[in-house]
Amino acid sequence: MSGNQRASKWWRMFGSLLACSLMTGCWDSTNLETIDYATAIGVEYKEDKFVVYTQLVDFSSIAKNEGGEHKGAKVWVGRGVGDTFYGAYSELLRTAQTEMNTEQLKTVIIRDSAIVKLDEILDALNRVRVSRYTSWVFGTNTPVDEILTTSTFFGMPQTTSLIYSPRDQMRRANLIDPLSMQHFVARYNEGPATVLLPVVGVSTRMWKEEEQSVKMQVVQGMFAIKRKGKATYFPIGEMGGVKWVNPNFTRYLMPIAGEGGNKATIAVNDVKAKVRIDVSKKAPLFTIKLSVVGEVAEIGGHMSKEQIVARMKQVIKEEMVDTYRKGLAKGEDLYNLEEELYRHHLRVWRKETKGREVWLPGKDDLNVDVSFRLRGSGVFGLS
Repeated sequence: MSGNQRASKWWRMFGSLLACSLMTGCWDSTNLETIDYATAIGVEYKEDKFVVYTQLVDFSSIAKNEGGEHKGAKVWVGRGVGDTFYGAYSELLRTAQTEMNTEQLKTVIIRDSAIVKLDEILDALNRVRVSRYTSWVFGTNTPVDEILTTSTFFGMPQTTSLIYSPRDQMRRANLIDPLSMQHFVARYNEGPATVLLPVVGVSTRMWKEEEQSVKMQVVQGMFAIKRKGKATYFPIGEMGGVKWVNPNFTRYLMPIAGEGGNKATIAVNDVKAKVRIDVSKKAPLFTIKLSVVGEVAEIGGHMSKEQIVARMKQVIKEEMVDTYRKGLAKGEDLYNLEEELYRHHLRVWRKETKGREVWLPGKDDLNVDVSFRLRGSGVFGLS
């Protein structure tokens, strides 16, 4: 055999061996079946211990089967306890049967008892890379495991629930905006700002599956947090005015009552809010000017256009003032008036807050000016 023939034979053998090695795949590859994806983390703090919950999602339940139906979604919730956040999380890892991956973390739920440890929680979440700044953040008064084991419609996966897809669901109700980790941390670290954190809970009163009541996630209110202090809880009934200063307002159905038992529902489609501050007096005086546009969604009895406009202006103003004073009664600035003063009148802000741990405007230091325009009156019109 000539030298050229031997060389050709050697190269053919080398090529065959190389092809075989490539066909075997990467040596350090990971089988997806051996990975559990943690999509939600909840934190409680009791008896000087961190309690960390993790929800695992079966991603096979997200895909539809051949008939176009979702498989029955299963939920796994783990619980770890430790002296630190990471200590509790490590206990979860110790009992996990496969590798637990947190790169798909979508939401973080913090119970009221753990708010006092919020700095430690945020530091741990981001330091150990178990969280992303795109994750949603919620507060709660409810045991975290109850929220993580709620029901979904039609056996849909948990990733369709409120805590995973809050933007559309919460904006339909127009009570408060959902907060991503990025926006929450930015507001939390801003001294004059009051963070309004949505509070999620569980309701068994709204829905049934056949005759059986089911647990559904619901926004129950909000926590007001300022200067990294305590979390003050406001239920839905005490935070009605917040929606009118929400820059992301989309739509709200407002029931009103006229004289003689006449009623109407107005669909508010647009709200613009501006804050003006008069610093010429002894104390800053604030005016919130609202420009509101709506249309008649339904009407019972008889109400003229003028009556509807007058009633809407009155109801909105009363709701704004009521929320403002309920906030002050609990020591909170729900309309972030201090932040407005800080951004636009820094010298006055320094004077007002000097030597004070907490600054609040006075009970009568807010004026609400509402203009309302009725854009349409429906099919039957108004007199």
